[in-house]
Amino acid sequence: METGRPIVAIVGRPNVGKSSLFNRIAASAPATLPNINENTETEARNTRKQRSSRKRAVVHDTPGVTRDRNYADVEWADRAFTIVDTGGLDIDPDDRLIDNVQAQVDTALDEASLIMFVVDARTGIMPHDMTIADKLRTTDKPIFLVVNKVDSERFRNEAAEFYALGFPEPMWTSCAQNDGIRELLDQIVESLPEVEEMSDEASGSIKIAIVGRPNVGKSSLINNLLGEERMIVDDRPGTTRDAVNIQLTYDNIPFEIVDTAGMRRKSAIKDELESATVQLAIHSIRQSDIAVLVLDITQEAAQQDKAIANFIERNGKASVLVLNKWDLIDAKDNTTHPAFMEKLDIQLPQLDYVPRVFTSAETGQRVTQILATALEVHREYCTHIPTPPLNQLLIELRNAHPPPRVKGVRPALKYITQVETKPPTFLIFGRNVNRIGQSYEAYLVNNIRNEFGFHGTPIRIFYRRS
Repeated sequence: METGRPIVAIVGRPNVGKSSLFNRIAASAPATLPNINENTETEARNTRKQRSSRKRAVVHDTPGVTRDRNYADVEWADRAFTIVDTGGLDIDPDDRLIDNVQAQVDTALDEASLIMFVVDARTGIMPHDMTIADKLRTTDKPIFLVVNKVDSERFRNEAAEFYALGFPEPMWTSCAQNDGIRELLDQIVESLPEVEEMSDEASGSIKIAIVGRPNVGKSSLINNLLGEERMIVDDRPGTTRDAVNIQLTYDNIPFEIVDTAGMRRKSAIKDELESATVQLAIHSIRQSDIAVLVLDITQEAAQQDKAIANFIERNGKASVLVLNKWDLIDAKDNTTHPAFMEKLDIQLPQLDYVPRVFTSAETGQRVTQILATALEVHREYCTHIPTPPLNQLLIELRNAHPPPRVKGVRPALKYITQVETKPPTFLIFGRNVNRIGQSYEAYLVNNIRNEFGFHGTPIRIFYRRS
């Protein structure tokens, strides 16, 4: 009997619809759907909206969009398993990037309990399909032949040729019409091996989005953290396209790391594919607990770095600043580190409260410190301060420096309480609180940090008249 969730790998040549199938299956969990009636119409609508937002892989007509292995946990008919999307098997020994994609596919095949071999009903059998079929027959694992893009009865009638690939009864699907997906899932769970029951530790994991401009070393850092070539690394920009979710444990705490595509400024994006990958990166920040912004220490902070930092702060996300490629800084002495810290305060003032980790993905220097720092930041992100010490601090602050008058009227701050965490959010009651200016609010925020910490997390203050 196996332990852990069984893995179902999706393989095939480029552009047969593997990522579309991955998204459809990922969106199918959980299996229990609400009954639509007059009492549950809103619930059903919310469920559909939630599922539509669970798109996990970028889908585009350009061949080779998927490169890294992309995982998603699925539950169907009381069975839990993990699906993995892979890059298209398109052998091209002249391209080292394609070689890396093939290595990622081979790893997925090795760890899989069951394989879905996806082909395209519209094109019929292609030479690469025959090559892949021969490769899969050597695996000694259950193989489902999935004939995708069967969008009409004509394609089903013309698809008998796929029996020539030598696999059992093909499964017919249309991701565009969401047809055949439920039947495919029923067949999958019937064929999965029995597994020992395990607790779902990922449900309580800390979700970290690794973000930054292209080629700053995000994927290399993740590979170093994992101790394996989990992510494809190449010196050409745009290697990572999907937002790839990876589970790991550090200090007995489960983490979910999301590697994202490099985020260039909007004016530099020239095609729909890159636009889709950047939108997925933005979505990953919004869904994260912590955003780890990676900078290339050998370059000046660019306007796009500042834009990403602004987006992280505006969305109320805790964050860690990683200064990568520290090994490339020559002639370091006791003044080098403080000089860089001072320069960062000037270049990225919106993240002056964020801890910095100087790393080298190449040598592994301080890479594990990223997770240690993220864990500390997450604790601050979830901290709730009791009301009495907050009010004691407020009394001290307003006595030392009362709010300035605005048009002859001075705001009066009476009472403060923390109303939320993630991010820490405070509500202040008083008179004329609508006249509190940004500089005085910064004074309050800075002193709350000095007294209670909140290292690495934004602080929100709201006001209410009383």
